[in-house]
Amino acid sequence: MSILNVIDMKTLKKTPLLNYLFLLLFISACSSSGKLKDDISGKYASTGENNYDYFKDTMQVKSNDHGKFDIQIIAIWSAAKQDDPERPNKNKKAGVWNDYGSGDLEVATLQASDTTLRITEPMTGQVRIFKVNTDQKTIIQISADGTKKTYTKIPD
Repeated sequence: MSILNVIDMKTLKKTPLLNYLFLLLFISACSSSGKLKDDISGKYASTGENNYDYFKDTMQVKSNDHGKFDIQIIAIWSAAKQDDPERPNKNKKAGVWNDYGSGDLEVATLQASDTTLRITEPMTGQVRIFKVNTDQKTIIQISADGTKKTYTKIPD
């Protein structure tokens, strides 16, 4: 019996074991991806302010049939900090919350390696990044200028 026959026999004997290990790895990768999609999907709320206004936004994240996520700001609210009847927008009276409707539906790709959702603008190619933390149940939107907006998951 030559050494080549011995190697071939050893390789053949290990093949079912290797196939089984690859199958287990594939199944665990698929199931964790499904769990991650379930953990990310839901409604998130954010509050904030600038020099003139307070803000409250609600974002909805849903996994779609194409392995991506649909993201939409479903409620945009703001209120003035001080009365100013000369303001060009709805926020003229302090403390009165004004509804600015909802945002456009956008499609994001999940980057599993760093747990981010990424939306690419079709015309400019610019990428907007949403950092997901499933343990803290938050999504942080990082703007092009570096500002961060934190959305916290709302329980169902």
